[in-house]
Amino acid sequence: MKLETLKFKKYSDKTGSLIPFYNKFNLKKFNIVRFFFLYGKLTYPRADHAHKKCNQILIPVNGKALVEITTTRGVVKKFILSKKNKRYLFVPIFHWIKITFLQKKSILLTLCDYKYDKNEYIQNINNFYKK
Repeated sequence: MKLETLKFKKYSDKTGSLIPFYNKFNLKKFNIVRFFFLYGKLTYPRADHAHKKCNQILIPVNGKALVEITTTRGVVKKFILSKKNKRYLFVPIFHWIKITFLQKKSILLTLCDYKYDKNEYIQNINNFYKK
């Protein structure tokens, strides 16, 4: 799949809003195994690693975040995720991810297709480029 943000729909009326997601996410196969909410301080980036086995989907819940994705060839792409632009990001395995929150109280919902396993993380950028 091409590295890009994908649009999601938001339905609103006088009582509030609803944003539906379906398990397929327009991807051939993505089974949600775990999920978590990611938030942090404006002055410290989050993530700063890659995965060997875990694909992820990042969905903005609140605020705004800059997501920098680097390929094993050193190509960097930057994405702004916010609930206002109604876009989510699919991050495939072997892509280095670095997240910087741009607004206070920013939150990303992260969906994963692989269980937590500290051994599947690549936390050293030099080892990442060797893949």
